[in-house]
Amino acid sequence: MSHPGSRPPKHLAATGAVLALALALTGCSGGKDKAADKPGPPPPPPSEQAPKDATAAPGSLTLKSTTGLRKPVTYDDKVTVAVSDVRYVKNKAQGPGEMTGKQLTIFTLRFTNGSGKALDLNKVKVLAKYGPRQEQATPTSYANLNDFYGTVAPGKNRTASYAFDLPATGYKSVALGVSFDATHKTAVFAGSLKH
Repeated sequence: MSHPGSRPPKHLAATGAVLALALALTGCSGGKDKAADKPGPPPPPPSEQAPKDATAAPGSLTLKSTTGLRKPVTYDDKVTVAVSDVRYVKNKAQGPGEMTGKQLTIFTLRFTNGSGKALDLNKVKVLAKYGPRQEQATPTSYANLNDFYGTVAPGKNRTASYAFDLPATGYKSVALGVSFDATHKTAVFAGSLKH
């Protein structure tokens, strides 16, 4: 027999806790209209940025590069990755992700899909190293530069630019690695840059 102020039996306390958790997870639907539970239409796809806008870097100047940085990497399935342009700019912009006052090095990359199926570019990663100790350059934002995303249809190509805090003192030895999926090896470009 329980006395006033005593604890309820353990099995009743556990049952109450399970009931409370189930109600919290399911919510009190009561007599809700089932139509309200149906998902709405999917959001529209992101608007495509024109290639010239995706790679525009106002105020940037072209850098000369050795053959190693410009030699395209072509895979067995005829997907090609290439560095199509290298520029530099002194960043004057202020805001989130901006490295104000730093000289930025901007690499424009181009994927050409020579395969017979769509090429997924949603997992592209770009890494830049420089100098004799191959220090890793810090990625940064600049202007409206945009990363790769979406897919590229067979026979089509797409470009995007990536900005790094890569100082001119490291231009004698530059390496760029581009990975994009688990089935293709990382494309590596190495060489030097000069003004």
